[in-house]
Amino acid sequence: MTIKKAYFKGIIMNIRDLEYYQQIINLRNFSKVANYFSVSQPTITTSMKRLEAELETTLIIRDQSHRQVLFTPSGEQFAEHVNIILGELKIANQEIEQLKNERVRFGLPPIIGTYYFPQIVGNLFKSGLMDHLDTVENGSQVLLHQLINGSLDMALLGSVEPIEDDHLIVRHFASKNFKIIVSKQHPLASRESVKFAELRNEKFIMQNEGFVHPIAFKKLTTKNHFKPKIIYTTSDSQIIKKMVAENIGVGFLTELALDPSDNLVALPLSEQDQPKFLMSLVYRTSHILTPTQAKLIDVLIDPSI
Repeated sequence: MTIKKAYFKGIIMNIRDLEYYQQIINLRNFSKVANYFSVSQPTITTSMKRLEAELETTLIIRDQSHRQVLFTPSGEQFAEHVNIILGELKIANQEIEQLKNERVRFGLPPIIGTYYFPQIVGNLFKSGLMDHLDTVENGSQVLLHQLINGSLDMALLGSVEPIEDDHLIVRHFASKNFKIIVSKQHPLASRESVKFAELRNEKFIMQNEGFVHPIAFKKLTTKNHFKPKIIYTTSDSQIIKKMVAENIGVGFLTELALDPSDNLVALPLSEQDQPKFLMSLVYRTSHILTPTQAKLIDVLIDPSI
């Protein structure tokens, strides 16, 4: 069996030693770690001594009287690096496996998936790219975390602020306004625009947390100094529009999600300084693109291709 090794402080370490150490961090008990890996306890003890010898420092103090494992400052610092090293190895293994099969774990938020993605599906099928996608649907905030931790390869994301992260490549390709939606029977329906401050006493139907809309909405309520009356939340924009059409409350949606057939009135906000719904294609800087994936990116952000 080939033993994987990692470089640290100019020396070579067994990956298995790092895995043992990570579980000691998690379980704080040598016997439990030995059981976890189905090895003997002396194996774990020898592994920890090997790490300490290679690093020339004490990492762990075993309090035999209380059967506790304590970490020295060096041990705590090393733990941070071990988590990063093993995390990167996990991501590398996942990406290599996906590359072998030409699969792309692809994040798609509901709003973009419902109202933007259909514009490009035809080109994806035409280019033979659709078969390479393993699509995961969730809110943009959740998908962003999954992208960072390696659970996804790339994603189309919505945001209020430009996404900035040294570990990510962000290709912004569209910007949409947010609008207030009301039923045709609502007193505001005859208006051409509305100031957000005028909505202080309205009942709102909103998207759940984890999506972009609540972030933009909070910016507006904070700026206008009032706590909104939110009577219902959902991840489904169609439900929001149907409830608003029944005049149960007012809604707040990006213009991307609106269509003349919705039987609603969409009012622009009259404020000059207001949040925008930004759309971006995002993937990690460490992700090496294959020709297929490079073509996929072109199609994803340019429906004319």
